[in-house]
Amino acid sequence: MEISPLIAHRGASAYAPENTMAAFDKAFAMGAQMVEFDVLLSQDGIPFVIHDENLRRTTSGRGLINEKEADYLRSLDAGKWFSRKFKGERIPELSEVLKWCKLSGVRANIELKPCKGTEETTAFRVMEVVLRHCVDQELLPLISSFDWKVLHLCRSVAPEQPLGLLMHEWKDNWLSEARALDVFSVHVNRKILSRERVAQIKEEGYRLAVYTVNRVRQANKLFRWGVDAIFSDYPDLLS
Repeated sequence: MEISPLIAHRGASAYAPENTMAAFDKAFAMGAQMVEFDVLLSQDGIPFVIHDENLRRTTSGRGLINEKEADYLRSLDAGKWFSRKFKGERIPELSEVLKWCKLSGVRANIELKPCKGTEETTAFRVMEVVLRHCVDQELLPLISSFDWKVLHLCRSVAPEQPLGLLMHEWKDNWLSEARALDVFSVHVNRKILSRERVAQIKEEGYRLAVYTVNRVRQANKLFRWGVDAIFSDYPDLLS
């Protein structure tokens, strides 16, 4: 697979409520070729596209997503918190976003964010949906996670699945894990990155994506270092 130099972080999240169809449509309209979004499971095992375990910040709901059934989640407003203009926006299901990706031609980076104790269920349910919607291997999304156990579970289900190893803090064992998982890419918090660490990752043959970059000067510096892609809330950052 290929990775886009700019990956729209949770869609066009600077312009529309993150992880909603409005944010993905806006990213597409702004020329994004790849979008990143987060997936969590409902109590009854349906993968929803949302970042936080707690519903409070980005929806009209309250409580933890893994304690709520899908029908309740489908009833929530996920847009009004951002702007009245987006009132009525819903939390998308993973299946809905994958259909949108197929129709739009936009590639996906799915970040798995399992609630504690749901690692196995999250990996298997997400892979079930992904493999059902992406029969063509060329259309498989890139799946990433800070929880490397989840990536191992995904790999056990789908040997051909492109994986991304996520690091918020530098892990000295990253290379052994990357090799064990046969990852496509390494995704790193920009705050822990240095020119030397970029060189180390690139010398091992991995694509390198950095989050979250919202300034042009910062993006240009990273590209000069050899970074392949940045995650940005602004899909038009490099235009």
